[in-house]
Amino acid sequence: MLRAVIILLAFHLFSIYCFAAEKNAKGLLPEVRLTNNNEDENEKRAFKSEVMITRSENKAIESLQQIIKKKKGSREEADLWYRLAELYMRRSKSGRFFDLHQDTPLLKLSPFPVANEKGAEAVKRAAKIYTKIEVEFPNFKEMDAVLFNNAFAHQQIGQFKTAEQLFSKLLAKFPKSPLIPDGTLAAGELLYDQGRFKEALEHFLRVEKFPESRVYSYGMYKAAWAYYNLRESDKGIEKLVQVVKTNPALKDGEVPNNRHNLRREAMRDLTIFVGDTYPANKLFSFFEDIANEDELGEAMMNMAKLYMSHSREKEMDTFLEEYIDKRSSGPDVVRAHLMLVEGNETLKRRPKVINHLTYASDLCRTNSSWKSLQNADDIKGSCEEGFRRVSLDMAKKWWEIWLKNKQNKEFSDLTQQLFKLILDNEDPTKPDLKTRFAYAELLFQLEKYDEASVQYKIVSDKSTEPTMNHDATYAALYSKEKSIEKKKEPLKEAERKELAKNYLAKHPTGKYATLVKFKVGHIAYEEANYEEAEKWLKPLTLVKGNDDIKRKSEDLVLDMLNIKKDYAGIKAFSKQVSTSTGDDSRKKNMNKIMEEAHFTEIQEFSKTGNKDQASEKLLAFAKEHEDSPLAQDALWQALSMMYAEGKVFDAAELSLKFVKKYPSDKRNLDVLKEAAKAYADVGQIGKAAETLEKIADLDKKGRANHLELAADIYLLEKKTKEARQAYQQMLVDADRKTTERIYTKLLDSYKNEPKSAELEKLQNQISAKGIEPFSTQIMIDRAKALLAAGKTTQAFDLSMKANGRDVAAEIRAEARLIQAQILEQELVKQSVKAREDKFAMVLGMKTEKLDKAHTAYFTTLKMSKDPYQQLEAMRGIDRCYANFIESLTTMPLPASLSPADQEALRGEVAKLTAPIQEKKNENEAKLKVLAASKGQAATETRSYASIPVNQTVPPMAQYPTPEKMVAYLPKSMDMTIGRVSQLDTKGAKTCDRSALTSGALTKSSPTEIVGNCYSSRQWDMVEKMGLELAKGKDTRALGLFYVSLGAEARGFADKALWMIEASLKIQPEAAPYVYQKARLVYKADGIKDAMPFFEKVLDMQMSSTEMQTFAGVKAFSEGDYTSATTKFSALNKEQLYNYNVGTLMSEAYAQKGEVDKALGVLKDLLNLKKENADLLLQQAHVFETYKGSPTLALDSYEKAFKASSQMDMRDWLGKKIQYLKTQNKVGQHVISGDL
Repeated sequence: MLRAVIILLAFHLFSIYCFAAEKNAKGLLPEVRLTNNNEDENEKRAFKSEVMITRSENKAIESLQQIIKKKKGSREEADLWYRLAELYMRRSKSGRFFDLHQDTPLLKLSPFPVANEKGAEAVKRAAKIYTKIEVEFPNFKEMDAVLFNNAFAHQQIGQFKTAEQLFSKLLAKFPKSPLIPDGTLAAGELLYDQGRFKEALEHFLRVEKFPESRVYSYGMYKAAWAYYNLRESDKGIEKLVQVVKTNPALKDGEVPNNRHNLRREAMRDLTIFVGDTYPANKLFSFFEDIANEDELGEAMMNMAKLYMSHSREKEMDTFLEEYIDKRSSGPDVVRAHLMLVEGNETLKRRPKVINHLTYASDLCRTNSSWKSLQNADDIKGSCEEGFRRVSLDMAKKWWEIWLKNKQNKEFSDLTQQLFKLILDNEDPTKPDLKTRFAYAELLFQLEKYDEASVQYKIVSDKSTEPTMNHDATYAALYSKEKSIEKKKEPLKEAERKELAKNYLAKHPTGKYATLVKFKVGHIAYEEANYEEAEKWLKPLTLVKGNDDIKRKSEDLVLDMLNIKKDYAGIKAFSKQVSTSTGDDSRKKNMNKIMEEAHFTEIQEFSKTGNKDQASEKLLAFAKEHEDSPLAQDALWQALSMMYAEGKVFDAAELSLKFVKKYPSDKRNLDVLKEAAKAYADVGQIGKAAETLEKIADLDKKGRANHLELAADIYLLEKKTKEARQAYQQMLVDADRKTTERIYTKLLDSYKNEPKSAELEKLQNQISAKGIEPFSTQIMIDRAKALLAAGKTTQAFDLSMKANGRDVAAEIRAEARLIQAQILEQELVKQSVKAREDKFAMVLGMKTEKLDKAHTAYFTTLKMSKDPYQQLEAMRGIDRCYANFIESLTTMPLPASLSPADQEALRGEVAKLTAPIQEKKNENEAKLKVLAASKGQAATETRSYASIPVNQTVPPMAQYPTPEKMVAYLPKSMDMTIGRVSQLDTKGAKTCDRSALTSGALTKSSPTEIVGNCYSSRQWDMVEKMGLELAKGKDTRALGLFYVSLGAEARGFADKALWMIEASLKIQPEAAPYVYQKARLVYKADGIKDAMPFFEKVLDMQMSSTEMQTFAGVKAFSEGDYTSATTKFSALNKEQLYNYNVGTLMSEAYAQKGEVDKALGVLKDLLNLKKENADLLLQQAHVFETYKGSPTLALDSYEKAFKASSQMDMRDWLGKKIQYLKTQNKVGQHVISGDL
């Protein structure tokens, strides 16, 4: 019976250990390895064995079941049941085997029937029997074994709680059982696997009470891990040290057993435990105390690997260097150096890398003292494999880094040092020629050609491998030639000759033999030793199979004959060449000479003659000899001359012809770039864009930049389809920053197509891909559309969703602004009319809505960096404050209150609005500063609700709208400051379209011709004539100016701005050009951005009605009322009215004390437009403020009330009229005769 328990225990411990090995990589038994060669055969044998065992077991079970039936009620019954349970436990092992092989072909091929019972089912049967014995045979003599085996069985089928109870029962009932140590350990294992480390630890510690038990050391080992999991690493370390000291180290020749394996596991685990708790400077001494020499080195290596896995390479130096210092003869010293190499490389401490590799190299030298103390395996692993692998890997890595950035000399120097270390360590009897060849290659790449040649020569002298010998021999020569190219020296040239002769001596029929012979002849040719040169080169002119060498030799021979003026020789040799060649160009040598003579003639002419004539001659030559290679050079020179003479448009056109005719010319990229620039310079931006696309096809590196510029230009021309195609091409390989920029431009290209299906498709693609910040911006745009459509709830929800996305706050600010605007609407809608009992509640609701709206606007201010969004937010806050103050100030009080109570309530309400008014004032002050910095008014429209009725309404200084700042057409091409005059455009004008083709445009007055076309609204002709003028160097700026005017009139605002900026680059001090830019900037970006340009025009004294008006408004806004009245006085009544500056002129007179003039201006203007509310309001302001006559003012206010259609103005006027009537006790109105 005890044998059965022991067998079951062995099976149990094996299962536990295997499970531990699988889970924690801490297996205590050596892994059984079957060789690949007989793996199938082993599997067949194992399968056959299990089938036979299963058959035997099944028969035994059947027999035993029959016996139990017969022996029921006898004294042997319990023992028989125990044996049956044992058989089922044994049967479970076979069951698990077949579970694992259920899909294998072996199962089908078995000659015997295979039981289909699962392994777990057999265990359950056994557990049921053990329980039966415990219940029905409580006095069974082997009850301790029954409890142990039953606990183990339940543990196997995952019933851990029952297993735990059974182990506990065993330990409690049978404290003297020999199974107590194993049961205690098993119970601890069960708890440990459930993560109940503290309880498990108690069991593991109890195992230590049984020092003679075979699980004694394993209990300590498991206790260590329990301590570790309980974060008590120090105690865990103590236990592992105890395991190490309890179990002996493996001795030489000794076969490892479980105790040796457990010690090795403990040593390995100590690296983890100690690594977490001990400082690096304590690690060596710790392991030195418990480990033998072999274990000490292995522990240091394991610690180093752990530290490297945790990126603690810097600390790793401490214990490894201590190991190297104190165990300089240790078997792992070289490995320690190599580990430090890898660590210091990670830390990029390359000098230390070299130092440790140097130490390792010294240790690995043939006669080193360290090497003499080591066994062959350690030497091979450390030096022949380790040092060589690490050093070569490091050299390869550094070499590759240097190849990526050859400016970084550090890595090339380091790689050289490594190669030297490797080669210094080579075995003289087995020279490392491959490494030396690689070293030579590196030197060659570093352009250290002389050193490379030396190394190649060494390989050539020592190598017996034919290919390497050949390549090294030639490389030595080639390296020397490269050295001579850098710097010629007599010694180098002599060495080159020797190397060439060396190659021919070693490889007379080698791959490069013909080439080397040519080199020898060429050397003689360079030395002007023509006799020697001909000796080598003439035979090569007859060589077959190498046309290149043959041709070069022929050319050199011809050249030498020419130098010697040996014309007979030239003739004879030319005939020989012509006869031997199949090349038509060489056969037509005389024609070539004629071509060269003709070409040379033109070259000489171009040095002193007329450049236009020279370019014409070159073009004629190219046409006459279009199949000649010189035709290509002729075209090139012709277009170069055109560029030099300023005929850039003609040159650009010729450039495109050149590229088309010679598509393989290496200069095509440069010539196309020059053409694109030329087209842009003369305003032909459509052709510039097309050319840029051609450039993009040639310049792969700069492709994206060229496509983007082409697309930008296409947008100027409103060729959105072409622009979008170019942008889409860029997106294929674009980085994140470029992607953001291109998507911005793509989306912007749809600004005039807000409802385009293509735009919606693009937006959906962006949203689907989650490309930020565009996905969020699209969501915000849709929220804005919903808000504009009055769908406030959907707009609020969508903007809230956008505000919650993970993008920058400045992007989300616009979503928050939408929420604020909706909350403001709710504030405005909130009525304050209420009964007495609801009064406080309604007031609270109004206050709450103010707080929400204010919070939203204030949050927008914090989130946004856009000053225009900040302006919107501050204006929103101002409106909210104004609405709250107005609502509370004018709110109807409950009629149920007495007059006294109403008065008291008014006072309380005033207390509520007073602090809000203060905040409003503070916000207004900040708003005015920000608005002024952007050239805007604090509010987009005057807020009448915030003007007290005891005050008047002075006029606001406003510049003429962009539409009223009409184009300026110069009368002549003279743009001198002070002399610019305006073309008379009065009366009907006719556009002479024929001037474009007749030449009249450049021969007569272009300003009048183009000006007439502009006046007659022939915008396309204005643009075409401008482009024609831009082709000429002297009229280019004027032409670009007219292109800008035409483009603007046709609605091409961006193109117009681009053209005028190009014009200003040529002629920056032309007032009409500056004025044109000012107008365009004003339209696009507002008066603030345009102001510097308008001011410059004023300084240039360019006279026009628009600038006169502009100057007057500017003087008024600066408080210079004298200048303002002077400027405005130059305008007639219609102009004062049309430019809306009559109120400013009136106010300027009033500010100067000339009140009658102020009223006179208003009277004249009111005669033109009697029902102008602004003029009447200004009139009332003058009467009340400067005339001191509220009675007269009242009449104007009443007329303004009737004339006004603006609700907030009417509300204020109604209150103002009532105020004046109350304060001054005047009648309903006064008659006009009182004025």
